[in-house]
Amino acid sequence: MELRKFRNKFDLELIPASHENIILGTLVWDPIIGKPKLEHKGMPDNIFNSFLDADLIIETKWEEYMKDLKREKIVDAHMAESTVNFDAGIAITLKNPTIVKIQNNFELKKVTKFSFGDLEVRTMSNLMRIRIDSFLEILKINKWDSYDGKIRRIYMITELYYGSIKLITNTAWKNEFDITISNSNLNLKNSTDFGNAVEYTFDHNNVPFAMRIEKVKDFNG
Repeated sequence: MELRKFRNKFDLELIPASHENIILGTLVWDPIIGKPKLEHKGMPDNIFNSFLDADLIIETKWEEYMKDLKREKIVDAHMAESTVNFDAGIAITLKNPTIVKIQNNFELKKVTKFSFGDLEVRTMSNLMRIRIDSFLEILKINKWDSYDGKIRRIYMITELYYGSIKLITNTAWKNEFDITISNSNLNLKNSTDFGNAVEYTFDHNNVPFAMRIEKVKDFNG
């Protein structure tokens, strides 16, 4: 599957440079052309950072709300497909920690198939949505400069998707790949030998691969 097809089919965005510290409420710059970015000049890291900067909440409340975002449970995604397959070349473009470790010791061009399976999701609760919406309304009325100048035009993560990383390579590269796994301290869940090919499955390690984003100005609790 190509990136555009993935976006159109699931209404989700792949996370170009993912890590375990990406949480719900993280703000995203989504340019007209190019990949979404988790960093942009003048853009807060998280929606609650903007509320703290605007003096709507005190630091202890900010810490409490950030912990609440991290506590949202990861559950089965219940998607129509249990595995999302991508063109093997896409693996090279993603800066997922597991993929980076593999790439440092193994040519990803030798990977014939790449996918995310056993899909799970972490979703922003209705209570958290209402809380954020209430603060946004206060910003619009009393702190327009903080709202319009910093967050109105950007997006916010409301769902994070996780999946086991599955890679298939020809058996000719099995020994080399096994050495890569051993040397890279990777969390291998299992491997399946199909005779002429081997499938390796790695745990997601709480690192999301995709996100659902909503524009802040259209956000509704």
